[in-house]
Amino acid sequence: MHIIDLQNKELRHDYVASISTSVAENLHKDKFGCIVKNTSANPLDLFKSICNEVGSPITEQYFEVSSEEDYFHDVIAHLCLNSAYKDNKPAILCNVDNILAKLTEIDIDILSTPIFEFSSGKAAVLTKKDNEYQLRYNGETINTTTLLHIAKDVLKKLEDIINEIGEQYYLNEGDFLVLNNHRIIHSRTNFSNDNGRQFKSVRLYYK
Repeated sequence: MHIIDLQNKELRHDYVASISTSVAENLHKDKFGCIVKNTSANPLDLFKSICNEVGSPITEQYFEVSSEEDYFHDVIAHLCLNSAYKDNKPAILCNVDNILAKLTEIDIDILSTPIFEFSSGKAAVLTKKDNEYQLRYNGETINTTTLLHIAKDVLKKLEDIINEIGEQYYLNEGDFLVLNNHRIIHSRTNFSNDNGRQFKSVRLYYK
């Protein structure tokens, strides 16, 4: 994940524009996203400016972070408003290509079959678009009761891979991350608003 550290930086208008351009460009590079840290003043304003540069639409209507609808958007962004609570868990981020490298062809075939029961209906966990795989996965939203054991085993393997190779990042108040939603998997549970931790989150389509 590309890190932009704004500690001791004066956020002039031209610099904000430069940061926004950098974030937008990095969504399509090999790291597929950015974390902006140590925003000294008006993090919400900077967050909005960057999101407005990256995609469309940008509104005040923030979505529930556990919503399955975020799988269909190009970009997901989370701003940490308050990290001061006892159990400050890291955000776990994982590149889809790194996950695929640890799956067998049989695993990929199974995950590409629309047999997995999401709340919105049955669908594949892996789909291919423009010769690139996109991964739809949140273990809490898949009903596994009707799956064959081999499919359950592949889901368990997928979860283990994410936990094994996922990179951990701690977000403090004013930090935010912007992710290519098709190329990066992130743990939804780490963006909970429980226990005093608060996030503003938006989903965007590329302009």
